[in-house]
Amino acid sequence: MQFSGQRVIITGGSSGIGLATARAVVTRGGSVVLTGRDRQKLINSASEFGSSAETHVLDVTDESAVAAFFEQIGLFDHLITAAAGTARGKVIELDTKIARGLFESKYWGQYHCVKYGVPHMSLSGSITLFSGWISRKPAVGVSTLAAVDAAIEALARTLALELAPIRVNAITPGMIDTPLWSARLTPEQQREHFETIGKNLPVGRAGTAEDIAHALIFLMENGFTTGSTLDIDGGQR
Repeated sequence: MQFSGQRVIITGGSSGIGLATARAVVTRGGSVVLTGRDRQKLINSASEFGSSAETHVLDVTDESAVAAFFEQIGLFDHLITAAAGTARGKVIELDTKIARGLFESKYWGQYHCVKYGVPHMSLSGSITLFSGWISRKPAVGVSTLAAVDAAIEALARTLALELAPIRVNAITPGMIDTPLWSARLTPEQQREHFETIGKNLPVGRAGTAEDIAHALIFLMENGFTTGSTLDIDGGQR
């Protein structure tokens, strides 16, 4: 029950990695505040946690809404900024509005949460930002995403100095099988896609939301880890 008495805010907490992390925190005695854009999805996801969870509809790209949320929410211990987005396409082909939109959601969204969340945090707490393996293992068609991820990692390293003693780290998930993929693939395509990925990884399988949640628990618990970027990618090259 190592999280007893601790309160964890998780953006993007209604599914996937955010929801898996909430389960891990509540199992260890903590309470969670889950945010997302879909009210009903949040309510459905939080129902399994009873009084250990509360939900708030929040668009992290809306700076004034983020500021109001943290003023309302009060004191807490840890911040997990799992709400994000993605955009694919070569620079010369990708619509600039889509590229800017990715920065708004994945970079500025996390930036807003840190800026307005820190004044309400325990000094013994932690912040974990979300980057991605593409920042250092790039591929064709993901230049914008690689740039955003690299910016997040640089931000985490600097914030670890600026916000000390609050600890700040970044996590870089690899190819993780989450509901996010259902917007692009049918269930059969998703199964085949991750089977193929698993065959090409040293660990022999694709990642799960629970794999990332396990790493997030470590980053919240370990008081000697800050300014780090933690790769959870199955050995992806």
